[in-house]
This record gives sequence, structure tokens and C-alpha cells, in this order.
Amino acid sequence: MMRGFLSLGSNLGDREALLREAMDRLARRHVAIVQASRIYETKPVEVDDVQGNYLNMVLRIAFEGDPFALLDVCRDVEIALGRVRTYEHAPRSMDIDILLLEGVEVNDARLRVPHPRMEYRAFVIHPLADVAPDLALPSGRMVADVRKELGKDEILTVWDR
Repeated sequence: MMRGFLSLGSNLGDREALLREAMDRLARRHVAIVQASRIYETKPVEVDDVQGNYLNMVLRIAFEGDPFALLDVCRDVEIALGRVRTYEHAPRSMDIDILLLEGVEVNDARLRVPHPRMEYRAFVIHPLADVAPDLALPSGRMVADVRKELGKDEILTVWDR
């Protein structure tokens, strides 16, 4: 069984309901949700246009299958929840990224694991620290340490699910 972490985000529609529905749909597709972070409302980053704020969270998961099967499940859930890929960093009803998979590295046009930019994104690291503060990241640094370095500038509010 593969173990790892997924990042979920939404900045369109009923964002909180979409996060909950994504978790339900992932579970129905045999992605076991071991633990879920709190929900973080964050400013959009890496965008050139005006967008609404995101709700973000991280899931600790277990999955029976390979990384590409997990990617397919994530993409299917995104599409079922109305995701349309119009341009890079476009607003989205649902975004699901595979952050890390225990003992797995993938460098493919469709998938890169570990996620190459996660250590630079507070909207990923803060919720990841909720579920795995002592996790060593690909750089060798601990999640809790990276969280301190990134600060909270992007984060607007945090609440328990």
C-alpha cells in the first residue's frame, strides 16, 4: 500500500462543500484518508489575474495502486467537481496535487513526485504541518521548520473542519 499526502484547493463556488465532496469522492475511489488538516483560507499566489481566495487542506492518504493510478483518480475527481483547465493557474473549483508518496519518486511529463514547488508554498506547508510536522521534505528540512521560514503572509484564516 502506498502512503503519502495530497493537497486540495478550491477558489470557485462553495469552496468548503467542494473540499468535503472531494474527500468523499476520493474515499469512494479507494483513497483511504488517514488524516485531514485544518482548512486554510489563503490569498491566490502565482497568478496574474484577479482571483478569489482559496480554501486549502492536506490529506494524509493510503492507496492501493501506483502513482499514475492515483493521479487518474485525482484528475477524475477534479473533473467531476467542475475543474476546467483553461490556462495555468486559472481559478478552479477543485485542484488536487500529489505532494509526496512514501519511497516513491516520479519525474514524468504527467506527474512529478515529490511535488517540485511544495516547499515554497505556505498554502501547502501550513496544512501539511498539521498532519506531519516532523516529516522530512526532499530538501532534508522538516516541515515544521519550513513552515516557520515561510511565515503566514498568504494565510487569511484557519479553521477546523
